[in-house]
Amino acid sequence: MKIKIGSRKSRLALWQTHRVKEQLEEVHGDLDIEIVTMVTTGDQRADEPLPSIGAKGLFTAELESALLEDEIDLAVHSLKDLPSQLPEGLKYAGSPRRGAATDALVSTRWNHLDELPHGATVATGSQRRRAQLLHRRPDLEMANLRGNIGTRLNKLDAKGFDAIVMATAALERLEMKQRITMELQPPQFVPAIGQGAIGIETREGRLDVDALLAPIFDETTVEAVTAERCFMRLLEGGCSVALGAYCRHIDDGWTFYGWASSTDGQQVLFDERKGTDPVALGDEMARDFIERGAREILDT
Repeated sequence: MKIKIGSRKSRLALWQTHRVKEQLEEVHGDLDIEIVTMVTTGDQRADEPLPSIGAKGLFTAELESALLEDEIDLAVHSLKDLPSQLPEGLKYAGSPRRGAATDALVSTRWNHLDELPHGATVATGSQRRRAQLLHRRPDLEMANLRGNIGTRLNKLDAKGFDAIVMATAALERLEMKQRITMELQPPQFVPAIGQGAIGIETREGRLDVDALLAPIFDETTVEAVTAERCFMRLLEGGCSVALGAYCRHIDDGWTFYGWASSTDGQQVLFDERKGTDPVALGDEMARDFIERGAREILDT
């Protein structure tokens, strides 16, 4: 059987896609797998801040069109890029085991966030990261940062930033873990929804593809990110708002962290809940946030 996997062209995207390919080949030795690469809107407009582009699915729309046109059988994404509301006929199918969900502070000058001097410049393209840093350190100067992992690391020195922030999993997957100065851990820093997870998107009704994918999915990961995506869907959040959620399985239960704030980090909603049903935790927290004015705060 032959299948086609859709992927962005970045080094990280291809690492993730080849990892999915390898996992499928490990359990289905007779598969003929072709990787089809595409350039997304988010890639084409890599120098623009994400909020200014103002569109959903910046890194997924072209792949989704290919899925709907039957040009590929599945698409591999960084799950944090996959909107909570998908085009009709498509679905989030599942994820292999999640990598690190945390953010990483990267600096060649300082060893800890608290060591950064007053007025230090930290660069990130994420509204959530910006807000969480400013909530803890309102004295920081924030700069915009876009591009692939290598580009962002090069800009750290080229533009004279004191530090930049990016996903821990991205650096680990590209064998750059040594560049991490400090992991920004929850509950102080709540990751993006789905961060660290690879998300696989497929067409509804493709039972043959579902059967091929089922053995490589990790149940705990899927439960956790499904809860996070429920939280995001109810709050109508995307990459242009300061919204974060992280669900993890500990012992016999689940812990869910939620964050929503203004982009300057001054109006903040944060909660931490424990229970046995992860989706219920995400649902309840989102509804509580809405009652506490989350949508108004996010709109600012």
